[in-house]
Amino acid sequence: MASTLQPFQKQHMIEKQFINGKDVWLKVDAHPVERENHNIIPTEYFTATYYLEEPLTGDEDGEPIKDEDGELKLFESPVAALAFVRKKVEKTV
Repeated sequence: MASTLQPFQKQHMIEKQFINGKDVWLKVDAHPVERENHNIIPTEYFTATYYLEEPLTGDEDGEPIKDEDGELKLFESPVAALAFVRKKVEKTV
């Protein structure tokens, strides 16, 4: 039986947190990774963005978390992404 690959649908979650006396919204997005061998794990990472105003659609201007090279920072789990972005925001706001 042949299997077919389904197109990746971008998924995200947004969580409202109260940090240093301010409402902050933290968004985590799934970020697929193309691999020649699909048996290599992980095939999906996660990115994080924070917002100082409530994002109504998830596409408003936010501050994406970037690595030291200016590229989107990739996390191995949504929990790791949330923990990192929260610590960063605590130092920022």
